[in-house]
Amino acid sequence: MRKEHKLKDIAAELGVSPAAVSIVINHRKGVSTETRARISAALEQYGYSIEKKEEVFGGFRDGASAVRKSIRFLKYKNSAILVEENGNFVSSIIDSLEEECRKLGYRLVITSFGPENKEEIYRMVSSEPLDGIVVLGTELEAHDLPFFEKLSVPIILVDTPAPGYSLNCVTMNNEEIVEKAMDYFFSLGHRDIGYLHSSMNTGNFSARFQGYQNAVSRLGLPQTEERIYSLTPSMAGAYQEMSRLLDQGADLPAALLADNDMIALGCSRALKDKGRRLPQDYSIVGIDDISFSAICAPPLTSVRVPCKELGAQAVQLLHYKLKNPGTAPAKILVSGELIIRGSVIPAGES
Repeated sequence: MRKEHKLKDIAAELGVSPAAVSIVINHRKGVSTETRARISAALEQYGYSIEKKEEVFGGFRDGASAVRKSIRFLKYKNSAILVEENGNFVSSIIDSLEEECRKLGYRLVITSFGPENKEEIYRMVSSEPLDGIVVLGTELEAHDLPFFEKLSVPIILVDTPAPGYSLNCVTMNNEEIVEKAMDYFFSLGHRDIGYLHSSMNTGNFSARFQGYQNAVSRLGLPQTEERIYSLTPSMAGAYQEMSRLLDQGADLPAALLADNDMIALGCSRALKDKGRRLPQDYSIVGIDDISFSAICAPPLTSVRVPCKELGAQAVQLLHYKLKNPGTAPAKILVSGELIIRGSVIPAGES
């Protein structure tokens, strides 16, 4: 079982210096091949990620010599529900981020961390921020954001809006995405629309809930707390919690919008297992359009978010900030596309 280990603990366990561990995690010269392999294996065991060695390419040019800049990518996992379990959503962001770094000639250093080693990683980042930082903010907590405001190098948060902070962000236009789904329900005659809301409070889910409230007000729909259901944003968690609600006699609206596809899919399964018909009894829409949504029964209507664009634009924005220091913080919002499938029918049809 993995336990909390700091870099100095790993060094002591292996009988090497903390400097040697730092050399390996930052992919520098200075240790033997054998020692590097031992340290790398231990780092991976305790949840640290190391840059993959790859060919040198591109870079900024200063006279006749190429100077390759380094970007640190911080992959934060709290519960890991959203980072690891949400289909291929986050992995697609990371893949596109890596690809864009190759195109622009950046060396990418990947550091994975969680609550158990967060403070040590923050100390390491403060002392060795490299040339710029991209942070996966999917599960990042609001009280962590002030740390990034203090760093001296350009920072880009990806997959979180970070409202109220002077930070560069690239994320989906969550409020618009939800309003697009609500307008679709409304166009089909649905006037009583319930909200399957994540019990995990993240920047994305907070913005999506705001979009739901905006749409309810704009469309003149009934406003009541009884139409909002708090559920774990995973397929298994949403299934269990929706099953309990149904056993308790919950009277659900015929139209249901979920914070993400995992909630929508878990609830769909619970409804079917309790004898409800989909979409005849309940129409459901999700958000993210993960791969499983297209092959479930019935196929899930969802708002597709261009994950690859999120990763690519994060690197492009950092590239701009590196070449234009001192420019004002920018927040880039990427729109989604409604993908209509068989999980929704017009109101009154059965």
